[in-house]
Amino acid sequence: MSELGFGEGHLHLIEAKDVTALEQAVWNLRAARGLPPAAFNLSSEKRTTLDFVFDHFLKHAPVPKDEVALSAGAPYGRVTVDKQTCTLCMACVGACPEAALLDSKEAPQLKFIERNCVQCGLCEKTCPEGAISLAPRLALGSQAKSAVVLNAAEPYQCVRCGKPFATRQMIENMVRRLLSHSMFATGDALSRLQMCADCRVIDMLEKQGDTNIFDYRGGGGSAR
Repeated sequence: MSELGFGEGHLHLIEAKDVTALEQAVWNLRAARGLPPAAFNLSSEKRTTLDFVFDHFLKHAPVPKDEVALSAGAPYGRVTVDKQTCTLCMACVGACPEAALLDSKEAPQLKFIERNCVQCGLCEKTCPEGAISLAPRLALGSQAKSAVVLNAAEPYQCVRCGKPFATRQMIENMVRRLLSHSMFATGDALSRLQMCADCRVIDMLEKQGDTNIFDYRGGGGSAR
């Protein structure tokens, strides 16, 4: 309320030892200054009720603002993403309990609805790349209720069938990290990393000479 220009002294903590003292303290409270009363609108969902309160404050604010700074640990805020390290693996989407983080069915995109975010930090802890951080604030107006794109990437097409199945950054990072691994010493094994799930299975069945987990030699015989 101070940030919106209403001044100080609007909230009071009453400590009363009995009903009479409580009643006296309530009647001695001064009326709110510069803020007309709002219509009754109480929802069973706390955030819906608070949205109504914030909209009322913003409508009558002497100093309207799009956002109000909050201290660390506040239950309102945004999520920031380092686009250079984020691979759009969507682990954060699966971890978010409030549907604040969303993926897109049309393209490799990470979307965010700030109004839903409770700043629990699960996305930050879950991100395998350490690309997510929290920024507490109270966003006012319609901006907090609209989905915004935090990161987007170029889709990666399967090298065999051409179907998009991941992001280019994700596949290139995976190939780079596994180049020195013994299981991916051959070109065929590395190529499978660049294939969709269906083509990987087809390629393994076609390359009958490759060693696989179904091969077994020992005890005087062999089995396939």
